[in-house]
Amino acid sequence: MHSLRGRLTLGVLVVLAVVLAAAGALASRYVVNSERDAFDDRLRRTAELSRATALAAVQEEIPGNDRRLDAVLTATRTSLRLLLGETVLLDTGAPPPRSRPLPLGLRTFSAGGDDYRAYVSELRDPNLGGLARLEIVSSLEALEERERELQQRLLVLGLLTLLAAGIGVWFTADRLLRPLARLRAFASRVAHQDDLAQRAPTDDGAKELRSLAESFNAMLARLGTSAADRERALDATRRFAADAGHELRTPLTSVQATLSALERHPELPPERRTEMARDALAEQRRMVDLLDGLQALARGDATGLERRDVDLADCVDGVLAAVRERHPGLEVGVTLPDEPVVVSGWEPGLRMLVENLVENAIRHGRDGGRVAVSLTTGPGGPVLRVDDDGPGIAAEDRERIFAPFARVEGTDRPGSGLGLALVAQQARHHDATVEVGEAPLGGARFEVRFAPPNP
Repeated sequence: MHSLRGRLTLGVLVVLAVVLAAAGALASRYVVNSERDAFDDRLRRTAELSRATALAAVQEEIPGNDRRLDAVLTATRTSLRLLLGETVLLDTGAPPPRSRPLPLGLRTFSAGGDDYRAYVSELRDPNLGGLARLEIVSSLEALEERERELQQRLLVLGLLTLLAAGIGVWFTADRLLRPLARLRAFASRVAHQDDLAQRAPTDDGAKELRSLAESFNAMLARLGTSAADRERALDATRRFAADAGHELRTPLTSVQATLSALERHPELPPERRTEMARDALAEQRRMVDLLDGLQALARGDATGLERRDVDLADCVDGVLAAVRERHPGLEVGVTLPDEPVVVSGWEPGLRMLVENLVENAIRHGRDGGRVAVSLTTGPGGPVLRVDDDGPGIAAEDRERIFAPFARVEGTDRPGSGLGLALVAQQARHHDATVEVGEAPLGGARFEVRFAPPNP
């Protein structure tokens, strides 16, 4: 009874047993009352039919000698007595039980260990003055025997019904609970295989089981997302540690060597010491930029996007305002639409994308050159273009430059080597694509195409 099928079968049997007991009790009570009413009616009819014989016995003072009546009364174990006061004038039928004088009407009494039913009435004759009484007494043994047989039959019928119902419910419950058993087996398989990508079938079983399967699938989806986020965060942490250890080794060694040289050679001229300190400071700044880039890259890989509607035009305008403050002599051409350009995304990530593209264009363009930024919209979605007037990027290098720390051969411009990796990362997170081509200014064009907004 520890199984659901056993408990369901037991519960149905308990309910059915109560219903059968109540129905059996009502049926038995109805049959018993009907038979006792018929029994009482027979006693009344017997008294009515015997009234003429009793009057003749009293008025003519002759004993009743109705053999047919005596045979009928004996067959039904009924006795008839006519009493005038305490004197018995007529006694026929089965031997009457010994009992005290009975009151008028119907009465049940016991005598000699048996139950009897009696009907006592007065003879309606004004000359008798109510002294003559007619007693009809019949044994209840046959009636009680029939009642016991009825109760036994009802009991046997109820037990057979419970047995048949129990077998039927057991096999029916097994059939109905098969989808639940399959769902339990599926959950056990997921637990043992540790595969959160599996999904339970949602078209099997009753409505409640299908709803349970849908809830289970939703739980698996949330667990899968959580596990993926955790794994992504661990991968980002490991990659951050590996990249930081690899890329910081050279600048740290350089700074350490410079500081050691300054410590060992206090006799160096001030100009040389200043130059060496400036080089160490440049290396320190490079390390800070590198750590910032690595941190941004790891954070972008480790966390999911909190998407909301972002005005991409406002985002580009804000980034360019900050760039102009950092590069006051830079000529930046801007083309933005008058209407908001709304995309669904993470605003800090979009700003990072735009800022790294613009900074990359400034870094690799000509000194004192130009940078052009444009944002257009169309049926295919918003398109962001950033152009520079530098040497451009060869076709064979246009894919690999988006890898972390990748550099174009022959480029000596400073940088952490992570800017375009961040651009590719955020474009991927925002379902956008990045293409590199040739700009009208003569340098490289970076074109970011965003997906069209949902209708």
